[in-house]
Amino acid sequence: MKAIRSAIAKKPQTIQPATVTLDETPSLSFVYTTCRKDPKLVWFVDSLYNQIREIGYDLSKIQLVVVDFELQYDESRRNMVDGIVHSRFDYVHVPPKPSPWQGVHRLMSCNAFSASLSRNTGVCYARHPYLFFIDDLCVLAPGSFVHMVEYAKRNIIVGFSYKKVHDLVVTEGNIVNVREVSHGIDTRYHLDMFTRLPGSSLFGYSASPLSAILTVNGYDEICNSIAGEDYHYGIRVEKAGNEIYYSKHVLFYETEDTMHEVTFLRRDPLLTEEDYANQMKRFNIHRRWNPNGRTDISHLVLDLLTRDKTWTEGNDYNLAELRNAIQNGGSFPATFDPDMKTIEGVFLRDL
Repeated sequence: MKAIRSAIAKKPQTIQPATVTLDETPSLSFVYTTCRKDPKLVWFVDSLYNQIREIGYDLSKIQLVVVDFELQYDESRRNMVDGIVHSRFDYVHVPPKPSPWQGVHRLMSCNAFSASLSRNTGVCYARHPYLFFIDDLCVLAPGSFVHMVEYAKRNIIVGFSYKKVHDLVVTEGNIVNVREVSHGIDTRYHLDMFTRLPGSSLFGYSASPLSAILTVNGYDEICNSIAGEDYHYGIRVEKAGNEIYYSKHVLFYETEDTMHEVTFLRRDPLLTEEDYANQMKRFNIHRRWNPNGRTDISHLVLDLLTRDKTWTEGNDYNLAELRNAIQNGGSFPATFDPDMKTIEGVFLRDL
């Protein structure tokens, strides 16, 4: 995936960040997604709460949406999350919406990776007009939140910096110990503090206005099992007319010392040149994004975006309508056609 990002990235443009003022208090939803039994949620919650209190921010303007894969198997996790949040701000704790790809309703023989699924679930439950997407196992570095507020005021799409580290120790939201490694540093970290980037460089921790997310129908579940949904979203939302930014003023530390307890399939089959050409014809693709790219499904998904495509290809729902239903007490559909096909035409029931 690093090769894909470098192949499609353009030269970034350096710009000056706006002055931070706190005379207004935008309402913020934080979508925290996890598939781990111990996601270290307390690290993020405590660090966020500390920084909110530090600048005197209105806690009633904060919502946390915890999308927890393990919740569908263990209801006792509600007590765990309730004890972590401890009534400090509004929150909702939910499993990912039902899917044929993973979870209790899956059609496949094993769980497949799908970050799009969890993020779109979070969008459905988010009450506020500006959303932050947070991975698990992280802690928010000091001084970050004030800049997150700035970006919410400007209503812009921003990717945030991160460092994957070892020996991370966090106490009451404060970083007590951390060991950085060169290969764990965000590949964009050499850039200036606040920079304009192409959508293809939007990955990892990020923030977006709800309106922008709904305009492109959210994160595309066509990326199920192959990943890349984050920069895929970035490309589409840029095509919809949005500018994309990157900020080192906001930094997340993420531990590398905890592994998945559940194995999620990453399925990205390599096709023959003939099969790949047939798939291009099937999806009306006339040119390749990267002419020298591998003939695998992750490249085919990128090739779909050469058609001036902004709307999702793999979501069989309208995210705005689905969100409206959930906000009004509705529920997600939980049955699926066993004859659903993957992007290369394989039946899900055969996987």
